[in-house]
Amino acid sequence: MSISRFYKVSIAGAQHDEDRILDQLQNFGRLHIISGQHGSSEESAEAASSHDKQTREALLYLGQAPEPSRPLSRWPVHHRDKPMRQRVQELVDTTLRNRDALRQVSDTIDALKERIKVLRPWGDFTLPPDTCVEHFRLWFYLLPVNKRAVLDNLELPWQIAGRNARHYYLILISADEPDKNLLPVEREHLGSLSLQTLEETLEMREAEREDLESERQRLSRFRLLLQQQLQAANDLAMRQFVKSQTAKQEQIFTLQGWLPAADIAPLKTLATQQGFAFVAENPAANENPPTLLQPARGFAPGAMLASIYQLPGYRSWDPSVHLYLSFALFFAMILSDAGYSLILLAVLFLLRKKLAANNGVRDLLLTLFTSATVWGVMAGSYLGFDINSIDKAPAVLKQLNVIHLDHYSAMMTISVVVGISHIVLAQLSLWWSRRHELSQVFIRSGWLAIIAGGTAFWQSLPPVVSTILLSGGALAVVTGSTLTAIKADNAEHPGHAVSAGTRLLSVAKGVMALTGASGLFGDILSYMRLFALGLASASLGLTFNSLASQALHASPGIGIVFAALIFLLGHSVNLGLAIMSATVHGLRLNFIEFYNWGDPGEGYAYSPFRYQARLAAERHEP
Repeated sequence: MSISRFYKVSIAGAQHDEDRILDQLQNFGRLHIISGQHGSSEESAEAASSHDKQTREALLYLGQAPEPSRPLSRWPVHHRDKPMRQRVQELVDTTLRNRDALRQVSDTIDALKERIKVLRPWGDFTLPPDTCVEHFRLWFYLLPVNKRAVLDNLELPWQIAGRNARHYYLILISADEPDKNLLPVEREHLGSLSLQTLEETLEMREAEREDLESERQRLSRFRLLLQQQLQAANDLAMRQFVKSQTAKQEQIFTLQGWLPAADIAPLKTLATQQGFAFVAENPAANENPPTLLQPARGFAPGAMLASIYQLPGYRSWDPSVHLYLSFALFFAMILSDAGYSLILLAVLFLLRKKLAANNGVRDLLLTLFTSATVWGVMAGSYLGFDINSIDKAPAVLKQLNVIHLDHYSAMMTISVVVGISHIVLAQLSLWWSRRHELSQVFIRSGWLAIIAGGTAFWQSLPPVVSTILLSGGALAVVTGSTLTAIKADNAEHPGHAVSAGTRLLSVAKGVMALTGASGLFGDILSYMRLFALGLASASLGLTFNSLASQALHASPGIGIVFAALIFLLGHSVNLGLAIMSATVHGLRLNFIEFYNWGDPGEGYAYSPFRYQARLAAERHEP
């Protein structure tokens, strides 16, 4: 995999042909526009009208329908006699009215349920009009049983309508609301409607909500058509934004953009056909083209992984293959169970149709689960059972068990070697990417020598070997870092002689770079989490198997049920924890430790000026 080479393209054409040429460039769909002083690409997203924003809200609402209908690819016949703008506006208005009505009726239902919950203990009754009792009214309280004594000194007429284990249902009679300090509790707000009336109203509102939900489901069939119209509106907004980026002078307009090197020939053909001119030149040293990863066949998921954290810089190196392969290895080492991996492969097979639209995710999961299966077979672990402890297990599976998780020293060694190899690979990649910079060659070569020297010391090789490697590496790191500091000082004070004090400070900065050795040591040791998490997953699986076995033998009858529950629930929890650990820590080792020593830089994504609506229509064509 590599990073696509870009040319800076300057396009010029007649002003009276500007709209036509921009339309053709948008249809061409390969030019990344260089934003000028008139705005940014983020601002173009805000260029849509209020109508388009309403369409976006309606589309989001329909897309979240609990059971959406099958989307239509064409407008029904009875809609086609209206202009597109009108039919879309009517659909959007209907959808937003449905949304607002559904929200309102849902709020009303929640309020009614709360009222019914409070009123139900008091029973079903209807309050008389105020005039029937000479304007006296009833006031309701839930009085704790242990507060019964306060009623003895109460002057207002009162009656206990009922009680439960904790409260009296107390009613006071008064023309005005009683004083808040009269009783040690607040009064109950039961309202003027009876329980029967509230329940009837609730039933009507629930029926109304069902009708609104049915209407929402019916409207959801238009979501694809709305999406196409929204994309068309976004295309128009993007066109207007790009038009604002053109410079005009003497009946000529000009536009600049980044174009992949492979698309220069097609642009030349388009320029001849449409009557505009362009000049392509290599980017200057201070210019920063976008990053477009070119995945090799079979490694496309690596580009997806690289874009999760940060895209590499245009002039840096492509870490996609490294991320892809190392993530698969780390995932396998942390999962460390062939049984779990086979279950995941079975789930992936069942979900293959749902993942058909996203081949990158499907291929990545297939690689992760397959590599985990291979590692699990080598580790001899199957749902927490050691293959060697199963008498009737196939002999070939026992022969393939070449990794033993209970051999702590060997597994720790494997984990550290994996860490060393990973960081060495990062350093070599960065060394090759910056091989034309003398200071970087010194620095990368120095760290590689330090890693080699530390490994030689760890493996108890002759002391002279580790001493030479460590000393030479340290000298190379100091030299390279000093050269980098001197270069920075020269760039900061161009044309001026740098003082001896500044030179001495540059040397001090070079020496201080050796403090990174502690970070290097810590980063390598952090790969021991691969062994620790793999061992934890295997140990937890073994523990659940032991608990299930104990439950089975404790009670031959009901014990089977308990054993099955412990086995299923325990391994489900363990599998979930293992997946989270393998994903989080597998990516962490790549994006923290590996990126720290590989330094692929930070770029921004290639975003070509193209028609989104036409692309969507092509994707949905049979």
